[in-house]
Amino acid sequence: LIKKENPFPAVCGRVCNRRCEDACTRGTVDQAVAIDAVKKFIAEQDLNAAHRYVPDVVQPSLQGPWPQKIAIIGAGPAGLSCAYYLANMGYENVTVFDKNEVPGGMLTLGIPSFRLEKDVVNAEIEVLREMGVHFQCGVEIGKDLTIDQLREQGYKGFYLAIGAQKSAPIGVPGEELSGVYGGVDFLRRVNLGKKPRIG
Repeated sequence: LIKKENPFPAVCGRVCNRRCEDACTRGTVDQAVAIDAVKKFIAEQDLNAAHRYVPDVVQPSLQGPWPQKIAIIGAGPAGLSCAYYLANMGYENVTVFDKNEVPGGMLTLGIPSFRLEKDVVNAEIEVLREMGVHFQCGVEIGKDLTIDQLREQGYKGFYLAIGAQKSAPIGVPGEELSGVYGGVDFLRRVNLGKKPRIG
């Protein structure tokens, strides 16, 4: 039931800021329902299961699955969610392209491991692979491949989910100096194992 509305419950159980609990009307009686903790617990049972729950494909028609090739550009939360629902709807040829070496976007590269373990993200992505989604990482659309080239390869639909993986300057003196990193850039280097020099 949870995966009908949320393809990544194990991830959300770790990073959600639980605003719904602030608005929970049960809080007027005693305490809000700890829905985030409940979903995290259920997702843990799924992670620890011998075989994870993979949703059944909704049969789109009597003719079988949809054959059209779909390109998703960006393997962050939006692109992964799109891939999940397309695969669930019966699209057999869904490919997610990402310029990074690993899928996950900010889930993989922008959140520290103490907050969101990489094996949890990878387990959620593995469900997509079991659903038939393909990944091409290290491919930058517009540089390595163009939309026109993808059309020539037979892709009929495109979903752009390029995200916002860029550190924004905050306007303080010295932020341009060597050894000063933006938060997103720093976390990206750490999560890719590049060990930035911090002195």
